[in-house]
Amino acid sequence: MRATASPEITRLREQLTLVARRLRQEARNDPESWTRMLIISAIDRLDDKATPSTIARMEDMRSSQVAAVLRDLEASGLVERHPDGTDRRVTRLVLTAAGHVILTESRHRRDTWLANAIATRLTCEESRLLMQAGQLLERLAVSGVDSPDRHADPST
Repeated sequence: MRATASPEITRLREQLTLVARRLRQEARNDPESWTRMLIISAIDRLDDKATPSTIARMEDMRSSQVAAVLRDLEASGLVERHPDGTDRRVTRLVLTAAGHVILTESRHRRDTWLANAIATRLTCEESRLLMQAGQLLERLAVSGVDSPDRHADPST
């Protein structure tokens, strides 16, 4: 049985969206577009498992869109493609040193904004509660519970 969304749940979603939007705004100073940074970050998180199809699934993007962004990133010297050691049909993606620098700088800018916002706007107790809430939010994000209508049968 699925839970029914309450006004509190709607408000929490809106609050999370505001924070996500603000972090995205902080990334506007990046030399790369948000989509390019999304792909760079995905390659970093996936490490040696990064392939174009894996990234497309993980980021819910069309494979053609991922392919176009990867071409641009490769031409910019931020990403390299390497054949898989065991399956020649598979192409592995790795960040170059320049790709790592771009990603590290972007994360640092967003982390700095968040640290400053917490330090200047929250009490010590609120900061502690926020860190605990972050752990709970992470648990929700990786829980595997899909949206009720994401995989719904369209015939019903």
